[in-house]
Amino acid sequence: MKIFRWLSNTLNSIDTITTKLLILVLCCITIPLTVLAFSSGDIIKQSIYDNTKVRLEINKNIFKKKLSDELNILHNYLIAKINGFEAKFGKKYGLGSKKFIDYMQGDELGLDFVMVLNSQKNLSAYSGSIEKTSILNRLSRIIPIAYIEKNLLFMENIENDIFEIAISPVYKNNEVSSIVIIGKSLKNSEIVNYVNSITGATVAAYTSNNRQANFIALSDNISGLNNFLEVSHNPNPDLGVFQFDGNNIINPTDFYTNFLITNFFNRPIGSVYLGIPRYDFMVWADKNSKFIGIIGIISMLVAIIIAALFARKITDPILALKEAAESINLGNLDYKVEIRGNDETVKLAKSFNQMVSNLERDERLRNNFIATLTHDLKVPMLAENQTITFLLSETYGPLTKDQREVLDLIRSTNSSSLEMIGTLLEVYRYDWGNVKLFTSEFDLVELTKESINQIKSLAEDKKIQININSLEEKVIVTADKRDIKRLIHNLVSNSINHGILRGFLNCNIEVINGTIKYIPKSDTEYYTSLKGPIEITDSAIVSIEDNGVGIASEDMPLLFKRFSLSKGRKPAGSGLGLYYASQVIGFHKGHIWAESSETGGCTFKFTLPLNRQG
Repeated sequence: MKIFRWLSNTLNSIDTITTKLLILVLCCITIPLTVLAFSSGDIIKQSIYDNTKVRLEINKNIFKKKLSDELNILHNYLIAKINGFEAKFGKKYGLGSKKFIDYMQGDELGLDFVMVLNSQKNLSAYSGSIEKTSILNRLSRIIPIAYIEKNLLFMENIENDIFEIAISPVYKNNEVSSIVIIGKSLKNSEIVNYVNSITGATVAAYTSNNRQANFIALSDNISGLNNFLEVSHNPNPDLGVFQFDGNNIINPTDFYTNFLITNFFNRPIGSVYLGIPRYDFMVWADKNSKFIGIIGIISMLVAIIIAALFARKITDPILALKEAAESINLGNLDYKVEIRGNDETVKLAKSFNQMVSNLERDERLRNNFIATLTHDLKVPMLAENQTITFLLSETYGPLTKDQREVLDLIRSTNSSSLEMIGTLLEVYRYDWGNVKLFTSEFDLVELTKESINQIKSLAEDKKIQININSLEEKVIVTADKRDIKRLIHNLVSNSINHGILRGFLNCNIEVINGTIKYIPKSDTEYYTSLKGPIEITDSAIVSIEDNGVGIASEDMPLLFKRFSLSKGRKPAGSGLGLYYASQVIGFHKGHIWAESSETGGCTFKFTLPLNRQG
């Protein structure tokens, strides 16, 4: 306890953010080094595994290269023998004669069969230890191709044996007079011992079914194996011998891999086992892992103690400032940061709080200025609008066509400005809390139709089809009719402004009797401004859906804030419409939210309580 008390006093005496960061950096270096030391045994083992994987892949490529070379040798042998026979005997003997068969088998290449087919694909000569019908049946799909292609080289499984096969057509008068087929079993191949001598790996070529594996060729370093292995459905890795699991040969004493041999049509006909023995250094790696692990545990404990003493002193003030910044970003200018101590974070917190106070003061001044300005502008603009109306009614004399068009344009612009001023005044009325709702009973369906009809011309200009859907002929609500009408007007005009040519706009009204829990969709393509599920009780839900420009997902949290901007939808007016809508619905004890997706389109929804009197 005395040690910890001394350490705490020492830390308080050097209570600066710079010192804390230096110690934290020291811990950040120590911990990874400790982890590295602790896991070095695993790293050694993983290095061994990675190295054996690379070696096995190299061995596999050597096997495939040697197999390709042997196929080419077989092909060259076939061409040379055909040309040599024709040069030696001319037309005296045909390729379908016994003389040709004897000539083909005359060298030490070790062919297992030689077959000649005439131009009608009939067998004219054959020699070999394999049943000729088995060969013809197995090669039935390839023989027609051989009469078209120049030369064919491939592997094939015949009578549970794997053969290297070469086929060459013989031409007479530019037509194929016959084809010659030769085959050589992997049993007579040097490939497995060649790979073993080059790499030191254990090599076995085999065919298999779901019952057993049949060995075709084994490298010289394998002993004590029968010609086949029966399947073991639960192979025991402790046996330390070759086993067959129904698909592959396994041997726990080796690092091993199995890969397929395929035929002309790229279908599996056999497999090859490649194994590298596990060496004694695995035991050495285990011993070193234990020793390094002990050192790692000690280092970790020391690092944890140091980090625990300093991490909280550094992270808590930073997190507090981060939380304050996020709160202010969302419009809460009353947030203050409280940090104790005597380091730089305390000075930063004081400066931060002073900055917030200045922002709050400036916000009040700005609000008062804008509210006064908009109020003072409204009266002369109303008078101007009335004067324009008198002029258009020709109270002061007749107008020309051009004069009337100019006055119509001025009145339209003036009306838009008055509407914007009205929205600003309404917003600040709600902000000041000077709100008195003039509630009445009215039909929400009728009000929606009335509001949409007033701006229907905007939709007609873009050929947008507007649909109003409601299962109820009348939906009676108790609310401030003027504010709700302005709200619907704002949302519908917003959807029209961001709609596409010949698009659609659906206004759906749904009645909820009782209480439901509305759960918004949540996936990578669909997002909403709601933070979670909401409960809706005895309310009407109004949905305004369009297929126009969507709203970016990162803009959803600030969508209903004042003067919020969107990367998708750009504000057509003051940027206060959605803020005003959220204030109106909030005072009516309802909910308002937006839903959008990556593919475009947007839906705004809000709820209003139903009239339940009587």
